[in-house]
Amino acid sequence: MNGTSEIKVGSKVILKVGRNAVEVEILKAMADGDAYWVKSIASGKEFMMPSARIKVPTVSIEPVEEQEEAPNPAPECTTAPKKEKKLSLMDAAVEVLKQSGEPMNTREMVKAATDSGLWIPTDCKTPEQTLYGSIFREMKIKENPRFVKSSVKGKFEYAG
Repeated sequence: MNGTSEIKVGSKVILKVGRNAVEVEILKAMADGDAYWVKSIASGKEFMMPSARIKVPTVSIEPVEEQEEAPNPAPECTTAPKKEKKLSLMDAAVEVLKQSGEPMNTREMVKAATDSGLWIPTDCKTPEQTLYGSIFREMKIKENPRFVKSSVKGKFEYAG
């Protein structure tokens, strides 16, 4: 037991209830001495607490003198620097094609995007195939796709 001999009726202690520390006042000790009838200071609820549940040593809590609260000055307006947004593989592939100016296949685009730091590889096992499917989907759906098929088989060019 954590100092249960120091617990007296009328004393204020902190009890461990679940993950919370609750400030309570001891109202009475039960006949067997293994439990206490307590009242929560915060909520006013009364309940029985086994002495084995007292996890925090007893603490005498004295009232704190209230201090005048100074008005909180307005916080200074500071804009935190924005984090650079990482590009998706599609956007990184567009940037790679713009920079190179040459037709590339998806394997070359993925390698160039990772080497230049435009795209960080994820847990995707086949980024080349994912990029390939995304390019064809964009060419089929969008009115002005960013990619066009190259005259070289399996390669794409920037449509800019």
